Amino acid sequence: MFGTICCNKETLSEEQLFRYQSVYCGLCKMLRKKYGQMERFALNFDMTFLALVLSSLYEPHERESANHCVFRAVKSKVSVENCFVGYAADMTILLAYFKCEDDWKDEGKRIARLGMKKLKKYYEQLQTQYPRQCRKVEESLRKLHQVEQDYKADADAAIHFSGEMLSELFVYKEDYWSETLRNFGYDLGRFIYIMDAAVDYEEDLKKGLYNPLNKLQVQGEQVEEILKIEMGRAVYCFDILPLVQDQEILKNILFQGVWTKWKKKKQ
Repeated sequence: MFGTICCNKETLSEEQLFRYQSVYCGLCKMLRKKYGQMERFALNFDMTFLALVLSSLYEPHERESANHCVFRAVKSKVSVENCFVGYAADMTILLAYFKCEDDWKDEGKRIARLGMKKLKKYYEQLQTQYPRQCRKVEESLRKLHQVEQDYKADADAAIHFSGEMLSELFVYKEDYWSETLRNFGYDLGRFIYIMDAAVDYEEDLKKGLYNPLNKLQVQGEQVEEILKIEMGRAVYCFDILPLVQDQEILKNILFQGVWTKWKKKKQ
């Protein structure tokens, strides 16, 4: 689920890469500040992208600071903090809670059960602070789980609920841009689910797990065409948004970075 919406570091300029890593480090720092040291392991590229999009759209006040990274003790890293980096940290914990719950229910992982118990108090706080987002994620994942247990269900239903889950996270507040952001998140959620299904296709078949591509009976170039259609819809929404700051980084992610998993699979 996580790690699809990443950048292609090789084609970013030195300045752009520094900016991207600064926001990534800022999200990591914010997770530690708001939730704790262990919660930093929930850090992911997808929520870094969310922070970049919302920061570019609303252009909030930012603060940079240099810190020694606990994971790179000998290096000092510059981190960027603003209200949307903080929001992305909250959404990271929200998704991490349900990831642990899903792993516990589906695979009985004890470490997932422990993680779910540890994150539960934070999730309850987030329910109060972000009732709309929490309700949509919970409802979408419940329906997605039901579809994945029903092999007669329409394959697009699972893809739809994955899009629904991510759609509300992109809407920080209800305003002029909320509907475009909601559609953008929805299309990205669909893309991520299909990409994960494509990457895990052979393994899912061996384990007898649900995979929408097996239901659709598509592979190879057909899957790539579906992915291009979903990403094309997301890019359409992206082009509507008046994003100036970090625009080139965001384009790098949408046009290159998101295809990293697919390229590796084709090799």
